[in-house]
Amino acid sequence: MNKSASPPRQAQTFVAWLSLASTLLLQAQNADPFGIKPKSHDRNKALASSRYASSLKAHEGQPDVLVLPGLIADRARRRVEVWVERSAVAPSEPCEFLLVGELSDHTYETLLISFARPTDVHRALEFLGAKPGEPFDPGSLRYWPKGESFVIRLFRKDQPPMPVESLLLDRRTGQALPEGRFMFTGSGRVAAREGASAVYSADVVQPMSIVSLFNAANPVLQVPHRAPKDVVYQNTVIHPEAMPENEGLLTLLIEPANRPGETRVKELELEVVATGEAAGTPSSDADRLKALRVQLNEPGAVLQERSSLPALLERLALLDRRRHDFFLTVRFGDDLALGHARAMAGVLALIDSDRGVRIEPPPTQHLYYRAFTPDRNLLDRSARIFHPAELVVSEREAKVSGKLVFVTPVQKQEGSRSELEITEVPVPGPAELRRELDAENRRMRERDQGSRPPVLMVFASSTMGYGKLMKFLAPILPTHRTIHLYLDEPSASLPANQPSP
Repeated sequence: MNKSASPPRQAQTFVAWLSLASTLLLQAQNADPFGIKPKSHDRNKALASSRYASSLKAHEGQPDVLVLPGLIADRARRRVEVWVERSAVAPSEPCEFLLVGELSDHTYETLLISFARPTDVHRALEFLGAKPGEPFDPGSLRYWPKGESFVIRLFRKDQPPMPVESLLLDRRTGQALPEGRFMFTGSGRVAAREGASAVYSADVVQPMSIVSLFNAANPVLQVPHRAPKDVVYQNTVIHPEAMPENEGLLTLLIEPANRPGETRVKELELEVVATGEAAGTPSSDADRLKALRVQLNEPGAVLQERSSLPALLERLALLDRRRHDFFLTVRFGDDLALGHARAMAGVLALIDSDRGVRIEPPPTQHLYYRAFTPDRNLLDRSARIFHPAELVVSEREAKVSGKLVFVTPVQKQEGSRSELEITEVPVPGPAELRRELDAENRRMRERDQGSRPPVLMVFASSTMGYGKLMKFLAPILPTHRTIHLYLDEPSASLPANQPSP
């Protein structure tokens, strides 16, 4: 052997260390520190693949059975079986999801991991006859998830199915989560890349959630009540007595909460109009409520003819909430004075709950009732974290006109505090309102300041008719759905060129 042909020992050591460093770097680049899997993941995945193959053969030619990778849907038995594994999240650790897809990078905060894709779980629920509802979406003024309800249980070998809630603990009570249900909201479709056809959102958009414990826009199913993400994260953990991660392949049963032929979602519509009392008559909110007449409808039928508010509340109290979730769409009459609508909005705020009625986003060209209970912190310009456009409207000789006010932080000298510059623009009519808002956004983009938030602060008289205001706002409502309506108040405080904190 020619020893002179061998590299020196130092060079061999350096090459070995370089190779090891390259391997570790490649692993670090490819590793997903958040997409952790249990140690038995590969074995469980192989078992799920084997079960899929055998299930295809076992149910061949059966029209009431749908077999997809990771699940079986049985229309006759009214249930979906999803093959899952216990995540590697330790007991007493935070949990925000009941079930996520295998490709999710949020397996570090879920109870279970699915071997079925989110889109296939959606397809299986539709196979049972359920239609997807609407997910939680504050941008569209949808503050309640909406959809048919399902009960979810976990099947372990040689044991009866258990409610999944028993595997989760509420820190506030020290008890397992109460048994409940989950709404089939569906996840919608998005374009994976520009020019590409749309795909199922939960298949490509993280967290790839199938069953969420908080309200979100993308899960297949989610809790039916209001559950903010931060509240769930702080208070929901894996139960200390939950099964360990080495349980092997498990089966999650998803079954309709209602009896065959029944639907849980019930649509209602409320029409709010005024009596013949003069709209401009000064009165208290109690007097304004007495002057209202309300009518309750359901699709194709009138539940209660126009009546007083107390009669409506009595009718709502009789609704069967054990078997149905009621979603209420509110319409204010054009002749209703804004002050009367504000008084009614106070009542709506009290009944807008899962134990009352869930209030829907407003119909086209209507205000959401929360517009009448505006954020009063926005009135202090010096304390705002953002500056929406302000609109002051007035009525003279039956004609509504307005004035737009734009507040812009400007730093006049390097190192100095910003000052708030105030620009006022007259808007004689609806067309000018749309044009001036668009022009302001173009000016801001040209200055690399982005755009103003799609929020509008409106200042008006409580005696103005609802229909007149809506006609004036009509051109901007498609882009400015969030309206803060201040009645009988001066516009926001702080004069021009006032230093900003």
